[in-house]
Amino acid sequence: MKDFLDDVAGSTSITDRHFVRHVERAIAELGGVVAWHSGHWIGELCRGAARGLIIGYSFPLNNVASAKAADDKVATTVLLRAAKIGCVEHRLVRPGWTGSPAVNWDRELPVVVKPNVESGGRGVLLAHTTSELDAAVRELSQRYRALAWSPFLEVDDEYRTVFLDGELLLAFRKVRTDTGEWRHNLHLGATPEVCVDPSTVDKLTQVGGDAMAALGLRFATVDVVVVDGEHLVMEVNSGVSLERFSRHSREYSALAGDVYARAVAASVN
Repeated sequence: MKDFLDDVAGSTSITDRHFVRHVERAIAELGGVVAWHSGHWIGELCRGAARGLIIGYSFPLNNVASAKAADDKVATTVLLRAAKIGCVEHRLVRPGWTGSPAVNWDRELPVVVKPNVESGGRGVLLAHTTSELDAAVRELSQRYRALAWSPFLEVDDEYRTVFLDGELLLAFRKVRTDTGEWRHNLHLGATPEVCVDPSTVDKLTQVGGDAMAALGLRFATVDVVVVDGEHLVMEVNSGVSLERFSRHSREYSALAGDVYARAVAASVN
């Protein structure tokens, strides 16, 4: 039997995203339609009198302030720490801004520097020395107005969790396959491994659920790292991208489709 993804090309262009097909199938099963614009980057979901917009991987489920806070790494740190939720601390770097706090870099190094606003894991640089730090800030500040830095931690494991209205829909571990790569991003070669161990799922449900509540989010991903046995929130993203996870296998594609089906239904019901 022909699979609904069989005609999707192997590239990861906007038009060829698994996401597009997942959304199309989900809304069709509900008796609705989706109209795509801007090369399948903007979608109008319609079901009867209900209408919702999708932009990129963002659904019409989170309020604007919560979404912006989630996608701002420093804001996320502030809100999670206020709620006493363990997290990887991100602090602001704004080159050329006189209000930037002074930092004793000799004491803080090594550090990770990255764009402060969601970047899909790109532009994440590790600096061991002040010269490497200066080079990283110089490179990133050409493209981003605000940067965030965090301490470099020896991460034992990293997980991605997906929540909708307080329910954990999906959790998977990012398994590094390159011993020379310190990052756990799928686009850098890590592979996904769905979590089935009950104790792991329970812990991720607790930590991720607390983060979702603290930020006032309905639908989002929470990345959780394990450092010295402690589970810490690394980042939160209001746009739920499972593209590389979906492309890993037919099984994982079906799991990603189930997540998006729940989000589509919540958007038009």
